[in-house]
Amino acid sequence: MYKFTCLCIALSLPTGLYAAPAELPDELVLSGDNIINVEIEGRPLRLEVRPDAAGAPTINPAIAQQLGFKPGMFSIIFAIGPTRITANSAVHEINFADKPEKRRILWATQEASVIADGTISPASLPYKRVKFELNPQSSRERLYRYALDNFGFLGRVGIGTTVTAQDKKMQVIFSLVRDQNMVSAPTGNWLATNYKGVFNGPPTSTIIFYGVERPTRPMALGLPLAIGDLAMTKLAVRVSDYGDASGIAEQAAATDPATNDDQEIVVVGKNTKDVDLRVTVGRGVLNKCSSLTYDLDKREIRMSCEF
Repeated sequence: MYKFTCLCIALSLPTGLYAAPAELPDELVLSGDNIINVEIEGRPLRLEVRPDAAGAPTINPAIAQQLGFKPGMFSIIFAIGPTRITANSAVHEINFADKPEKRRILWATQEASVIADGTISPASLPYKRVKFELNPQSSRERLYRYALDNFGFLGRVGIGTTVTAQDKKMQVIFSLVRDQNMVSAPTGNWLATNYKGVFNGPPTSTIIFYGVERPTRPMALGLPLAIGDLAMTKLAVRVSDYGDASGIAEQAAATDPATNDDQEIVVVGKNTKDVDLRVTVGRGVLNKCSSLTYDLDKREIRMSCEF
């Protein structure tokens, strides 16, 4: 147990010599690259706001080195296939528009952002609501609402919502930096079994995060995956991460009556009974939306879309 002692001195300042900083607005509205200006330990920085970013503000390694940051007692290991990336952390002052506070800051050996000095989650911002303006509004739009959840230690997996799929819980995270929807190999196997998923394209190399590329393959679902009122039928599967999705059937074989009975598929490995189900919804889906809002006060995600 640690005991902290504080010697506090109260100062009485004459009226007019001190002006309290202006209150921040309840809502932060972002568009374009979604970059905000902050100060960390007095240094002006630009951070990219991303719903799929870790909960703690994450700066690029060069910035951490220039600021002389030393690793604290907590670190996070990100496993991206066979690649392991350690993100160090320490508590430092971060200033949002004259509202300084102490926060845990993360940094790794790889860049968190290639367009800014780092990344930050909506959950780390001092606003009641964070709104991403995506496209012009349409008269045919509807408002979709989802309960808001934070995932992982220090929010390392991101901020999103939890839905029920085939009586199982599935974590859903929205990404503004990738077009395709994406799942891991175990989730891909589970979708192949329960939603008649088949591969329908060749493998490709895809950047996951921290600049690490992994093989993925496009999958088509015979049954739509419902995320509230949103239904998905296309996604990319990380075919060799956290499992093996190589046993998922090809589309041509799965639809050939001479070789398959009722589009039966073959899934390798153990039953995916206890797999952690997680899907990242990409910008391709969100292109049908004018806005994506994270209401941190009401713990709600709102999407205005014309699905």
